[in-house]
Amino acid sequence: MHSIDLLKRYNIKITPHKLAVLELFTMHKHLDANQIIRLLNANSSNISSATVYRILANFEQHAVISKHNFGNDQAIYELNENESHHDHLICLSCGVVIEFNNPQIEEIQIQIANANDFSMLSHNLNIYGHCKNCNTN
Repeated sequence: MHSIDLLKRYNIKITPHKLAVLELFTMHKHLDANQIIRLLNANSSNISSATVYRILANFEQHAVISKHNFGNDQAIYELNENESHHDHLICLSCGVVIEFNNPQIEEIQIQIANANDFSMLSHNLNIYGHCKNCNTN
């Protein structure tokens, strides 16, 4: 879905800065606010950090993006696309985030919730360790 269509779908006012932030998410799966600011300013977008944080808060409020904390006290954002639920492998050395989906894991989590009469609304699975590149170094 194009950025303009996405903003229209959520009834979000279309601005050049919002479009620029959304375009970054089409090129990068996981970004923190500082990366967004740096990438936009490298492209001469001349955007303030306050504006970026307001845009991120607005996008999160409208469920355009999801906010994650992968254990480094840095909020990481990703675009909510029309794909199925996924989980994350997070490298503690280099910070790379690998997405994966395993239907068996999803089913086990549902079974655990049901066995405990728990009404699950959402869940996250983040596995922390070291990626292949960092393991070899």
